[in-house]
Amino acid sequence: MVSPRWSTFDLIFFDCDSTLSSIEGIDELARLKGKEGRVGLLTNKAMDGELDLADVYGKRLKAIKPTRAQLKAVEERYWEATVEDAQAVIAALKALGAHVFIISGGLIDAVKGFGRRLGVDPARIRAVELEYNELSGRWWDYSEPQAQQSKTYLDYDEGPLTASSGKAAIISELAGALPGRRMMIGDGSSDLATKSAVELFVGYGGVVARDQVRAESDIFLRCASLAAILPLAAGRRGWESLRGSAHESVYRKGISLSLGEEAVLFRSESLRDQFIREFEDII
Repeated sequence: MVSPRWSTFDLIFFDCDSTLSSIEGIDELARLKGKEGRVGLLTNKAMDGELDLADVYGKRLKAIKPTRAQLKAVEERYWEATVEDAQAVIAALKALGAHVFIISGGLIDAVKGFGRRLGVDPARIRAVELEYNELSGRWWDYSEPQAQQSKTYLDYDEGPLTASSGKAAIISELAGALPGRRMMIGDGSSDLATKSAVELFVGYGGVVARDQVRAESDIFLRCASLAAILPLAAGRRGWESLRGSAHESVYRKGISLSLGEEAVLFRSESLRDQFIREFEDII
C-alpha cells in the first residue's frame, strides 16, 4: 500500500502578537503609559483562556487611551521584534502562490503597518478598528499630519476580533470562495478557537508556550524560528519548486527543524511519520 503524501495548504493565516512579532502590542502601549502591570495580567489571562477577550478588551483600552502616534511607535516595535524568519517565510509562501493573511486582536493602525512591511497585502489583514476623539490633540489643525497623530482613543469597534472565539468567522470571511486547504498559526486560545475553520492548526510557542495551545494543537512549534511553516504548508512539492532559488535556505532550515524531535511536536506519531516520509532523504 502506498503511503499518502503530506497534505499541502494554500491559505495561510497568521496571528500577529507573539507569533509574527515577539511583543504584545497592547502591552507595549501600556508600557508607554506606565500601566504595564495590570494590562499585561489581563492580556495573559485572555491568551491563556482564563478570561474571554471580550471581558478585558475595553478595560485595557480605557486604561491606556492611546494616540495615533503611540500606535505608530508600536508598529516600529513590532518590526524591531519580528520573529525569526517570519519575513523570509512569508516571501517564500508568496513565491509558491499561497495566499497569506494576518488575523489579529491587536489594533489595526499598528498591525496593518507591520504586516505591510512583512509583505502581506493590507486587504488581507484584519485587526481591531479604533475611533478617535476628533476634539482631542490639536483638533484646530485637523488637516495637518501632526494633528492627526495626536488624536486620542475614544472607542473601539466590537466584533469577532474582540472576543476569544471570533477569529474563525474572520477566516471564513477572508477565505471567501478561494480554493485550497487552510492553515492557522498562532500562540493563544483565541487562535486555537479557529480549529473548526482550518484543516491544520499550528501552535507557536517560540515566544510564549501556553499549555492549552500545546496540548490541543495539531502541530506545535517549540522553536523561535517560523521556518518550519514552509515544509508544513507546502510539502515536498514546495521544496522542489523553491530549490535553487533565494528561498532555498529558509526552506531547508524549516525541513531540518521539522525532522528534529525537539523543535516541532506532532499530535500523533502517524502524522509525524507521514511528514518524515516526505522529507527524510533531503537532510
